[in-house]
Amino acid sequence: MRLSHAALKGAVVALLVLVAPASAHQWYSRECCGEMDCAPVERVEELPEGALRVTSRVGTTIVPASFPRQESPDQNLHICMVRYSHLDDMRPVCFFVPPTPPAPPS
Repeated sequence: MRLSHAALKGAVVALLVLVAPASAHQWYSRECCGEMDCAPVERVEELPEGALRVTSRVGTTIVPASFPRQESPDQNLHICMVRYSHLDDMRPVCFFVPPTPPAPPS
C-alpha cells in the first residue's frame, strides 16, 4: 500500500501538530500547566514593594513579591497564569525562575 504525496504530507503535519504542544510543555508540572496557560516570559516590569508585572503570550499578570518561585530547568523565566472568569484579571499559578547562583566563597 502506497500513500500519495498529499496523504503523506497531511500525516506529517498532523503528527507535528500533535507533538509540538506536548514537547513545549514537557517539563511544566501538571499543577501549573493546563497545556495552554504556561509560556516563556516576554517582559518583566518591577513594581513597588517587590511585585513584578509579567507578560507572556498568554497575557499579563502581577506576581507578588511573596509568590513562590520554582527553579526553571532551562535557565529562563516562565509563567503559568489563569483567568477564572471573563470579569477577572489573569492570576499567576506558577512562576519559574533561573536558579540563584551560589554565593562566592569568602
